[in-house]
Amino acid sequence: MLTLFFHVMFRLIEKLKKVKDFRQASGKRHQLWVVLLIIILGIMQSYIGYRPIGDFAKYNQALLTKYFKLPSGKIPSYSTIRRVLMELNWSELLDIFNEWAKEEYQDKERLEWIAVDGKSLRSTVINHDDATQNFVMFASFFSQETGIVLHLERWENKESSEVHQVQDMIRDTELTNKNFTLDALHSNRVTPQEIIDSNNDYLITLKANQLNLYKHVEEVTKNSQPVSVNEDNDRSHGRDILRLTSVFNVTHPFNTVWEHIKSYIKVERYGERDEKDYYHSAYYISSLVENAQTFAQKIRGHWKIENQLHWVKDVIFKEDTLPFSDFQAVSNLSTLQTIALNLFRGLGFLSITQGQSCLLYTSDAADE
Repeated sequence: MLTLFFHVMFRLIEKLKKVKDFRQASGKRHQLWVVLLIIILGIMQSYIGYRPIGDFAKYNQALLTKYFKLPSGKIPSYSTIRRVLMELNWSELLDIFNEWAKEEYQDKERLEWIAVDGKSLRSTVINHDDATQNFVMFASFFSQETGIVLHLERWENKESSEVHQVQDMIRDTELTNKNFTLDALHSNRVTPQEIIDSNNDYLITLKANQLNLYKHVEEVTKNSQPVSVNEDNDRSHGRDILRLTSVFNVTHPFNTVWEHIKSYIKVERYGERDEKDYYHSAYYISSLVENAQTFAQKIRGHWKIENQLHWVKDVIFKEDTLPFSDFQAVSNLSTLQTIALNLFRGLGFLSITQGQSCLLYTSDAADE
């Protein structure tokens, strides 16, 4: 595994060398790629923040110099790390991430289903009682199959919205013949059409934000026979839930705006939760014709973006509780955290903590 890790890291270093250095040549003691590499490696071992990453560099100076052939043989201080995170143009680093992710993963992995979702960076929210304040958000293209982030976009909530950013991402994507899963925020008239125009397909949650379509789907699924049905049980976390997924082929489009819809999907949940009777129904629209088992798997698979990406960044990488709120620094650190996550997933670790333990053990063994 160590050999594979270094092969991937050296390809990443070549990309990091392309990030434009904002510093003047005079007085520059460490090349920018060295600082960025150390931050990524520190993140991979859960060193979060300026001083902790500086401590990681100090503790591992010999190993870093040995394995990555640092030009000066010296490591940057925490103040250098702080300056780089605060002053590096976030958009230039983000461009390099997207270029690296495309070359490293999009063209090599078998990717079919891509979950799309946005996430706010809560550390940039200063006053939680002020609904009008500005903060930073990211949207991700996340592979359901591999747990790898394929593309990122960043914006501030006073400048744009998740809906518009995702539409731009889809419009500009070079991905084709993929299936995008999205929540009800994107069940608007534009986003599904952008997906179709990009030669891809969609599976989108439908709620009352499209009230006429919602009522139509509700009526069709109530008065028609499904073409496919799937049952499965969920007995986790004190639940005993039967999940029934029913698929209805669309023979007559609701109207010309939604003529690309090929399937309506109804998911019903019956059972007990916390010793109380439970029932819930949800509706989905799709440009695909698939059986109920496939739709059931991919509807549940969409939420991997929450527990395999957002949860990891919040809990393991502590993105929402960073000890600083500078927009540029937090944005850069978030992008570097995504690089760290992709490195683990590319090595085959769905569990980041397991990857951290294995990497630490392997590096210790190699040093002996």
